Amino acid sequence: MTEKFASEYPLPGGVDQYFETLVTLLKYVGDKTVAHEAVMKFVFDTFSQTKGSTAVGIYLGYISRMGFWQIKDEQVRLTLEGTKLIERAEADASAAKLQVLEVKRQNIAGYDEILTMLRTKSLSMEDVDTQLKAAIGVDWKSRNQTSFRLCWLRSLGFLEREGKEYRLTAAGKVVANGIAGVKETGNGHGPRPGPPDPEPMSPMLQKATALADQIDKAAVKGLDGADLENLTAEAFLFLGFDAEVISGPGNPDVVLTAPMGEARYRVLIDTKSRSNGCVQQNDVSFPALNQHKTKVSADYTMVLGRDFSGGNLETWAIEHEVRLLRTEELRQILIAHAEGVITLDRLEAIFRGGGSTDEAVLSETLAESEHTVQAMSLARLVYDAVRSHQDQEGALNAHSLFYILDGEYPIQAIQATVELLQSNLIGALAKSQNGSLYTRLTPRTLSDELTQLQDVLGGQSAKACNTVTP
Repeated sequence: MTEKFASEYPLPGGVDQYFETLVTLLKYVGDKTVAHEAVMKFVFDTFSQTKGSTAVGIYLGYISRMGFWQIKDEQVRLTLEGTKLIERAEADASAAKLQVLEVKRQNIAGYDEILTMLRTKSLSMEDVDTQLKAAIGVDWKSRNQTSFRLCWLRSLGFLEREGKEYRLTAAGKVVANGIAGVKETGNGHGPRPGPPDPEPMSPMLQKATALADQIDKAAVKGLDGADLENLTAEAFLFLGFDAEVISGPGNPDVVLTAPMGEARYRVLIDTKSRSNGCVQQNDVSFPALNQHKTKVSADYTMVLGRDFSGGNLETWAIEHEVRLLRTEELRQILIAHAEGVITLDRLEAIFRGGGSTDEAVLSETLAESEHTVQAMSLARLVYDAVRSHQDQEGALNAHSLFYILDGEYPIQAIQATVELLQSNLIGALAKSQNGSLYTRLTPRTLSDELTQLQDVLGGQSAKACNTVTP
């Protein structure tokens, strides 16, 4: 069996719009050869929520990995399959979506498994995530990868969401029945191994998981809700905010400040602990929240609870621009942040607007974490590749690394990573007189340097350096 990619990626534009975004990008290139830089600019101009060249580079490289265009010498040109997809999208959108699904089924692990498990019943995200990890033998700590696959299937019209559960559409059932038929005739793939032994959690992931578990319990404890207030503040401190618990009659519960200079913003959070786990319409006083918001000069207002339901709660939350954040959504953000730090300006999108959390915004926020993880992984891969190939003949540069890494990462991302590793701050790589890359640090000394950098940026060594002992 051909090895499939374990990683899946979203595209900008919203969870139901991945397919439309793909077609839009392919049409922009059309029958021309377009500079990679111009395509990146088009993404930034078209999708205002997209931030960071790394993220866009991953999007463009992902489309290349699916085989719909080629990126060579910083130029983008459609493949035959990309041209066919545009033509099909204009003539028969369903056929075009099926084409994309077939590409995914052939190249990315997990799609057949999701379609099969949903063939006869609906499942929640948690259930799909648990079963998928076991089925394809992975140990993902967050649910990002599962979420991206579900979003793609929704965008392609093979899956729909009702409440907290996902179910196949009529088109999805046709594909799932076809997969089941192949397995029944013995022509399917053999059983996959179970999930590998879980790797030890990093300290950050341990912290995020513990916080999320404690918040879940506090959100159904009831009583005065003090535990939930304190844990909420601790959770947002973990995410990088300054957090203050005020509480008390006539006061807001928690106030956050994003320390970003002129771009700073403040958030008022009202926490709701209910023994039945559900915050109702009468549990939220919107006039009081508006007064508290003015009192603390907050830019945004949020209510945190286990779940929300009943009456006009959603409608009024939208009218008063009060965001309703569920503890499960906060868990996803905490876990994602523990794997790949999410910046404060990206997190701001979570607070904007009112009502239940926008799925598209949450998806793009989680994608930010995935981009950070990929950037860190690429740095490791580039360093290891240079170390392994530096004694071989021929120039070792970003272009040769592109082929060494099997074209999985765009050349622009590799070049940016090389420049980072060459910087005075890191100094792990350098170029010889003939322009070939080589390593200046062993893995151990590189690790030591990064630890030193962490200590200095964290304030531990910086204080010592600036202290003079009389």
